[in-house]
Amino acid sequence: WSDSVRLTVKPSPPQPVLSVSPLWLNPGASVTLSCEGLDHQSAGWRFFWYKAVPDPSSSSYTYELLPDSTNGTEQNSFIINVSTDTAGFVCRAGRGEPEFYTHYSKPEFVWSADPHPAASLSVNPDRVQHFRSESVSLSCEGNSAKWRVMRFMETELSNCSYWGNLTGTTCTINPNRFNSGVYWCESKSGEFSNAVNITVQDDSSAPLLLSPVHPVTEGDPVTLRCRDKTQNLFSNVFFYHNDKLLHNDSREELKISAVSKSDEGFYKCQHSGKDSPRSWMSVRATVSSPVSSSFPVMLIVGPVVGIVFIILIILLILLWHCRQSKGENFLCSY
Repeated sequence: WSDSVRLTVKPSPPQPVLSVSPLWLNPGASVTLSCEGLDHQSAGWRFFWYKAVPDPSSSSYTYELLPDSTNGTEQNSFIINVSTDTAGFVCRAGRGEPEFYTHYSKPEFVWSADPHPAASLSVNPDRVQHFRSESVSLSCEGNSAKWRVMRFMETELSNCSYWGNLTGTTCTINPNRFNSGVYWCESKSGEFSNAVNITVQDDSSAPLLLSPVHPVTEGDPVTLRCRDKTQNLFSNVFFYHNDKLLHNDSREELKISAVSKSDEGFYKCQHSGKDSPRSWMSVRATVSSPVSSSFPVMLIVGPVVGIVFIILIILLILLWHCRQSKGENFLCSY
């Protein structure tokens, strides 16, 4: 018999699951990150929160620790204020001495539909619903010379090389691998474009809704239409907003002369008893021009200057009367 040897096997680090809410950004909204899926979360875990940055050497990401998360948090949720840009996040946890860390979670994203001046994604044809057999291309525009086009489909994250052909900054989608999902652009410098939630229609006999790709601004006119696979527009269509029939009669198009926030939501069209997929139409608020800071001041200063001017006129008139009366007027004694 040889000498006995004691083996210590470290458990495989668990992988937490990150959830984000909301998934789609509104201007000024905060985002809640939740790191879940760990047993005994109360037993000394500290949670660390990271931003996902595109890695130019691969199709993955590097992770940057968020500034307020340097020492971790005892709570497994974290609230951040983000800009209106699309962004990705991950989390992990650690405990013990020396500290034992979990794996990083899979990246989760919050998406913005608003094109950013530095980066934007355009769709050709310019709509969010497409038949699978159609030729569709996605183009990235912005400050970077090198982009990758990404797609998130249910739980699968992939880039254009898996389902399309990237030429320059344009990804032409392979119809055989065209699927519904959220599409966006990323650059190696860390820029994210707006995201587009594209829907693929498999039923060639069903209608397609023609709706705006990008958010529309309050007060702008919007027209929704319905078409078939051969590009023909239907003339007898029923339109639905959040699954509620908008008009009792069929029509060729749905015209909204001036959209408001109440018009935001899911839309679909119906022709011959068949429904199109639903698509979300986002409505953004108008940017009102700021009131000049001098305006309230003028409301106060204006009347005061007027009163002083009137008093000076009265005093000049009294002075003239005193000179004419050679001081005999009793007011002149004052």
